[in-house]
Amino acid sequence: MTTDSIAVGERVIKPCRIFCIGKNYAEHIRELDDFDAKFQTKNEQHPVVFMKPVTSIVSLGESIHVPMHGNILHHEVEVVVLLNGGGRNILINDALSYVAGVTLGLDITLRDVQIEVKKKGHPWELSKSFDYSSPLGLMRSYDESFDLFDIPFACFVNEEKRQEGNTKDMIYSIPQVISFLSTVWKLMPGDLIYTGTPSGIGVIKSRDEIVLNSPMLGRFAWSVL
Repeated sequence: MTTDSIAVGERVIKPCRIFCIGKNYAEHIRELDDFDAKFQTKNEQHPVVFMKPVTSIVSLGESIHVPMHGNILHHEVEVVVLLNGGGRNILINDALSYVAGVTLGLDITLRDVQIEVKKKGHPWELSKSFDYSSPLGLMRSYDESFDLFDIPFACFVNEEKRQEGNTKDMIYSIPQVISFLSTVWKLMPGDLIYTGTPSGIGVIKSRDEIVLNSPMLGRFAWSVL
């Protein structure tokens, strides 16, 4: 269910923490019908952040398990970055120097549970941070040979395309996210950042086959038990 190390080229980095960014694509905000995207873009001072334990990671070759404490399980494909360090108060212009690798992952969400905890003003952990909620693809080393501001990616369920996105459409770019996180936490080697999902989220269930694909990052597949 978890991984003790993440290979990035010839390097091996032990995963540290998982930071997740919510509401980072305008179309996804609209489909959730939380509030108008223009309001967030103009008035939100920083991204929405929640965290998951590294024990939620699902490596390739493992299966996604359907949790028992909710009924509506959703897929959310995201670009994921792995940090090689960083420390505190990172300048936006310096942020990419702390990116060790990039891949695709899934933020698996119990939507009915999330709706209930949001109504009560409770944290999101029950809906987001359970076991098997963070499938993670193989890392591609980041060496500035490709553009983090223009990464196309997609999610397929049983060969049907459900989500399609591009990092150029993020409300908060990867450098902005890294810089902000470093004002609250001292960023360390092995920190993972799930950078947000585009629109098209949908239900997954037992026996489904999920494929994430990007011409720049690769193809990754999981089965749902």
